[in-house]
Amino acid sequence: MSKAQNEIEEFIYKICYRPIWESVNNYIAAHPTTLNLSMSRIKYPDTAMLLDMLLEYATHIRIDEDSLFFDAILSCTIELQQFDEYRGDMSGETSQWLIASCEAVITDKLESLTVSSVKPWSKDTKPSSAGVAASKSIVPIIYRKDLDREATAFLEKYYPEALEEPLRVPIEDIAKEKLGLKVIQGYRITDDFTIFGQICFSPGTVKIYDLFKTSEKEQEVPRGTILIDAYTYWQRNSGCVNNTIAHEVYHWHRHRLYAAIKHILRDEKFIACRCPAEMSYPDEKEEWTDEQRMEWQANNLAPRILMPIQTFKIKVDELYKQYDYENTPLKLAVLTCIADDLASFYGVSRQSALIRMTETGYPEAKSVLQAINEKDWHSYVSREDVFYEYSTNEDFRKLIDTGKFRYVEGYVVINDDKYISTNDDGKATLSEYAWDHLDECTLSFSWQRIRRSKAKEILPQIIFHRDNDEQEISHYDDDQSASVVALSEDLRKKRKSFEQGEQIHQISTIGKTCWQYIYEIIQLKGISKPHFCNLTGLGEEVYRKAEKNLGTDPSLRTIVAIACGLSLDIETTEKMLHLAGHAFKESNEHRALKFCINNYPGDMLEDRNDFLQSYGYETLGTKERY
Repeated sequence: MSKAQNEIEEFIYKICYRPIWESVNNYIAAHPTTLNLSMSRIKYPDTAMLLDMLLEYATHIRIDEDSLFFDAILSCTIELQQFDEYRGDMSGETSQWLIASCEAVITDKLESLTVSSVKPWSKDTKPSSAGVAASKSIVPIIYRKDLDREATAFLEKYYPEALEEPLRVPIEDIAKEKLGLKVIQGYRITDDFTIFGQICFSPGTVKIYDLFKTSEKEQEVPRGTILIDAYTYWQRNSGCVNNTIAHEVYHWHRHRLYAAIKHILRDEKFIACRCPAEMSYPDEKEEWTDEQRMEWQANNLAPRILMPIQTFKIKVDELYKQYDYENTPLKLAVLTCIADDLASFYGVSRQSALIRMTETGYPEAKSVLQAINEKDWHSYVSREDVFYEYSTNEDFRKLIDTGKFRYVEGYVVINDDKYISTNDDGKATLSEYAWDHLDECTLSFSWQRIRRSKAKEILPQIIFHRDNDEQEISHYDDDQSASVVALSEDLRKKRKSFEQGEQIHQISTIGKTCWQYIYEIIQLKGISKPHFCNLTGLGEEVYRKAEKNLGTDPSLRTIVAIACGLSLDIETTEKMLHLAGHAFKESNEHRALKFCINNYPGDMLEDRNDFLQSYGYETLGTKERY
């Protein structure tokens, strides 16, 4: 008998060896001629008997509730006997590798062991399809990509209704009625609220405190008892309680075999598998302990069980439609309302609902998560606040005018393809990478309070949505944003050669009029006369002047309308202005025009005109459209 290297091998040697031996011996005795005897002097044995059996390794390990499935790869020494009429009785030994497919049913002891088959070893043997794969220490093997599938498997077994339509999952009822667990609430588990809940895998005693920690006692608990710290409700919310119960339920569902085998092998009392209030995990390249893997699994599966992906997305889409999210200018406020509605509907916390949104294809929810976590600064900012800061803060205005940053989906983000994508409608959106790395690519703002009277001096038509005379408004935080600005400059340098290669930037302006330059851009973009008029809001006579190089140079507002309609950048716009003898002035209106060019990438002219109109400025283009 060789030495066991891990839990599964130790379990096989100490607990399962005898019944596996008997099954293998019976197989050998019943099928002596199926053995590989090419290297044996006995070719046609009449009888065969097992002399020794060593476990080489265990493979195809899977777990399903109380059942442990595994294939034991065995090195067997076999005695063979054959009667030969010329040579009489003959005997000899041979070595064979066999594979024994087993199912062990385990509670707090081995209830049964079934050897479903014994056969010659082959590397092509297929594993059982029951349950999930497990490591040799009996920890489930679950990757991030498998989490939703695992949550679905749990609900298919215990609450399939939640996979058909949006429903709150009655997790405590599932724990009590379908899993037979006992749930105890109303006591403190620790005296410092360092854990939310625990599950007892073995019967025994646990120390608990009264609500005010004035006394403590030893409480007898049976196997399968969940304890929820009373402060989980009082200091958090009922959603945290539900998540904690789901966390412990999943521990029982997938991790009770791990604890049971430890108990059987070493008489270890696994009283609790805890749910820490704060849990950190190693980096990907670092080694994880079994306990860390199980905690990671329970932490990630609990919200997925409470908010299954199939029907959660249906509910989110329903709320998006109800709140008209796509068209509302108050996206952060609406997202917060949606998160609160989801939290109420599913019985979870707002933060849990927001995280689940980001996991299921709604990255904009990260803006609310950031707002929850922020203290002295924030990145999500309204367009009105950005323009106010652009109008009053010279340093911020200079930074925006460099073209290094753009306002996209509520963030002033580095103007780079890595962070900004374009949707099917041609509108700029944050890339998936940007949503995952907001701190890396967005400018930061602090809060400042201003009076309405002060704001009116700067922006005569500014709209205040509150009745009092004071308003909190975002103020650019250059210290907090220093690393982002440095990154933008670095990216700008790296992309400079690419930018120089763009055909529009390569068009020479030497010896050309403004109209000639504009018409070259129109031709390069392949824009027809009707399309030009539709995009810019200008009449056919403007297109004709560019085409024929007629008349006087265009006005500043005509050039801005062309720049906005054709989605040209500030560099190209300023070239056109220079050729026409114009330049932007340091006035509120001209700042607004420059803001339209820089911060509405891919947007229609109507969107930019709505912005101008909201501040009392004349819109771009003419009322007549072609």
